[in-house]
Amino acid sequence: MTRGEARKRFAALIARQAETRSPAATLLAHYLLLGSVLHSMSVFLPHEKKFFSLFEELADTAVEAAQLMLDLSADAQPEGSLSLSHDARRSNLMEVRERLKIIEQEGDAIVHQIIQGLFHDHTRVTEEKGDIRYFAHNLDNVIDGVEKAVARLAFTPHPSIPEPVSEFAPIILKTANEIKKAVCCLRSIRRSEVTLEECCIRINELENIADRVNRKWVKRLMTTPTESSNEVLERLLIKEIVDILEDTMDNCEDVANILETFRLKGGI
Repeated sequence: MTRGEARKRFAALIARQAETRSPAATLLAHYLLLGSVLHSMSVFLPHEKKFFSLFEELADTAVEAAQLMLDLSADAQPEGSLSLSHDARRSNLMEVRERLKIIEQEGDAIVHQIIQGLFHDHTRVTEEKGDIRYFAHNLDNVIDGVEKAVARLAFTPHPSIPEPVSEFAPIILKTANEIKKAVCCLRSIRRSEVTLEECCIRINELENIADRVNRKWVKRLMTTPTESSNEVLERLLIKEIVDILEDTMDNCEDVANILETFRLKGGI
């Protein structure tokens, strides 16, 4: 039965009741019928707590990915360091890369659950579903960006982490933690509105810092003379990694923007 057919049958039933019953009896019948309809609709109501749990799980995954990149940049000291040998640093890089592959897949699985939940949610308008999908997609892109950047690092001839990555890593981790804190506010958005707003402001401030880091390193990479063709190729690879990390921070800003939209709407 289509929605149009259901509405027609409902209207016809109400009309018949109005013709055959007293006003009091009709009112009671309407009340009972409305209760029945609401009970039936409750089966299809979205499980808000499940959505919140998935959002928080996705934010936790983003924090874990960012933390791994920061730890990697701390462990992979320059050549000559007494901390880790060349082989140990290379092995550590490969382990982190593989772990991030798994984390990236976990993030994709969470997004799939969110999309499936929206598909079966018949109580939201298309615009609301689009906001939630946009939020999940951009937060997942943060995880993807970290994974992609570390994967590119594996192509470098030496395991020490380039300076630009070491500068971006703590910024991305701080931003991921702000996103996590903001996402936790969604469960009680009215009580946590101020905290949510503060988190979004900090995310935008961190994105501005990342912009300055990006401009500094793009200028340095493109203007500093090179001594060999190998150095040119390595510099191009580092430039690509810098671009990936800058895009990752842009995705963080997009997440903050949609969180602001949730705040203005009073919830998801």
